[in-house]
Amino acid sequence: MLFEIKSVKHEHDLISFTWNDVGGFYNVYKDGEHLYEGSVPEFQDGDFKHGKLYHYMIERVENNQVVDVIAMQTSAFAEEKNVENPLQSLVMTTIVARTQIALSWEGIKEVDEYEVYRNGEFVGKVDTNRYIDRDINVDQSYVYAIRSRRPLKKSEEMLTSVKSAVSNLFGLLNPATSTSESAVETFTTIKSIGKPSKLLRPVNEREQEVETVDRWKFRYTTFLADKWIRNPNPLSPNHFFEGDQRGFDPNGNGFRTRVDIELDYDEKGEPMRFSKEVGPTVAYDHLKRFREKAKASADGITMKRTDHRKGESGFVLEHSVGNPLTTAPKIDYEVNAVFRRHGTYDMSGYFDPAPHHEIYLMRGRGEEWQPILQVESRGLGFMSEAIAYHYWRCSSFE
Repeated sequence: MLFEIKSVKHEHDLISFTWNDVGGFYNVYKDGEHLYEGSVPEFQDGDFKHGKLYHYMIERVENNQVVDVIAMQTSAFAEEKNVENPLQSLVMTTIVARTQIALSWEGIKEVDEYEVYRNGEFVGKVDTNRYIDRDINVDQSYVYAIRSRRPLKKSEEMLTSVKSAVSNLFGLLNPATSTSESAVETFTTIKSIGKPSKLLRPVNEREQEVETVDRWKFRYTTFLADKWIRNPNPLSPNHFFEGDQRGFDPNGNGFRTRVDIELDYDEKGEPMRFSKEVGPTVAYDHLKRFREKAKASADGITMKRTDHRKGESGFVLEHSVGNPLTTAPKIDYEVNAVFRRHGTYDMSGYFDPAPHHEIYLMRGRGEEWQPILQVESRGLGFMSEAIAYHYWRCSSFE
């Protein structure tokens, strides 16, 4: 019998789980705190905050020696969901054992199928809200992405019936876009998992090699990949706009907007620095002759710091920037993030499916950006408030 989690149950005021009884005694730790010792292969926890990710360790002990370990990360079930950002309040459970990596997630209403990707490669579709990977190397890290789509008319979003009807109309009036595309919400959940060989070390060994992250850097950029962008507003004399002429690149020079947030745990006061920049908008006539140039205000980009407990800080970032040269929808997005000094993070947000969006993260004082999300634009028309959002969440387990 394999030493693996057998079941996990989430209730409003309780997290409980069982594991295969393979003999010996068991220790259960939660965020490093020893909560259970015994021979019964089950544990219940009623002390938690809703929406917060917790790290559980189950050790199997024989002859006073830890012989095997299971690591699990999960959160409590929230009865009240965040309507504006549904992925933020959904439970996702990650289980790492020497024989498997198992993912399970709270199902999204009216979603019947999920696409699963491992390290960027498509591995298949599932019609249940779980995926088990037994083809793992304990000395390799993994990034899993779970993607799904839902018709906007089935969303619980406020005024969704009106928005759905307008989205369908948008699709009919824009030949480059199908009605189904404009009226479908997209969901992307990403889980970054460290090397199982490190995750599955006994707790006392992990404590001896505590790895802290003293600095976090976050970058969110929106840009237009093409050289020329046709104005979706046919009544405007500005028929074309100049694009940024580039692909995904954390250090790309051209952009519509760029936001940088830096958190320093090792400086006095643990400061969080926030900078924002808006790129110039250049317009041309129907013959692509220069007409005018301007830069939109950055006042619509705001950041509010959120502190949870010692070693846990984050922010709420809101972004709404328009076109300074013509009446057009704004680039709208929102991010809610928490960065922990012990090295894990949890971020979620949503955005219009245009223009290109790229999100990066940097741990410590290195110079290498880790890509979190890179999504191509579906056309400037998709910035309309009538269009369904792309919702996302990304968290780590190390």
